[in-house]
Amino acid sequence: MRKILWLFVLVLFCPIFAFAQESGNRAYGTQRRKPQINSGILTGSTDGKAQVYFVEANVLMNMKADTFVAVFGLVQEAATSAESNSKINAQVAGFIKDLEGLGIRRGDIFVDFITLNKIYDYTTSGSMVTEKFSGFETKKNIAVRYKDRQLLEKILSAAAKGSIFDLIEVDYVIGDRSGVHAKLFEEAVRIIKQKEASYANSFGIKLLPTNLASEKYDAFYPSELYTGYQAFEAGATSGDYNRVVVRQRKTSTFFYEPLDASSFDSVINQMGIEPMVQFTLYLRLQYDLKK
Repeated sequence: MRKILWLFVLVLFCPIFAFAQESGNRAYGTQRRKPQINSGILTGSTDGKAQVYFVEANVLMNMKADTFVAVFGLVQEAATSAESNSKINAQVAGFIKDLEGLGIRRGDIFVDFITLNKIYDYTTSGSMVTEKFSGFETKKNIAVRYKDRQLLEKILSAAAKGSIFDLIEVDYVIGDRSGVHAKLFEEAVRIIKQKEASYANSFGIKLLPTNLASEKYDAFYPSELYTGYQAFEAGATSGDYNRVVVRQRKTSTFFYEPLDASSFDSVINQMGIEPMVQFTLYLRLQYDLKK
């Protein structure tokens, strides 16, 4: 059988900053998680015998960050380890100097040593390809903490000036996590009591709480809520036998896709147009029928 030979040509191009809004390059490898949602199963049994009942609540809370932490990745190669370390240290020092010029304190900058590796390459002689040692590679990360999210653009410019092109991620920091959990719990309890009263008033079902069956808190940060996509229309080929088909590079990008509010009983602080941290609580209470 004659077949069309497809040749996929990938053109590698690295823009100055390949990131979606404030997700960072981490978005390329992020697996999107799903929150716990209401099961809709309101009856069950204990030990396969006694019938029990459940009332559940699922609450979402949107929060603006108190502070942000941008993490940049740096790498330098050289013939010796001392030289690769010297090159990356000079790069780090220049970046820190420019950050301090933006009003960022030294205490809000952290340099994290990652690896110092040997690197290898190949030489070709006739039909033989030989692997050989070619030098050393030093990697470091720099974490930068700031409060004004508008400052990120200036930080990116300082990074580009220092030939730092890898924005790994932007972390959103919420200071009062215990306060967030308290508000979620209060709202979930209100919903469960409201459902109890509704079942009793509507159907005459009177329930006696006996046990807390499930309590699950979770947090979803903007860096894991970006979804990738490509938008294009491609043509089709037919009747081309033993020919090479060269495809064009298609641009891919990301967009911010927050959790769907319709999956929750209640939403505290409605989502605006900017990315926010989304906290969730799934609460399930076990009941017996009132005798």
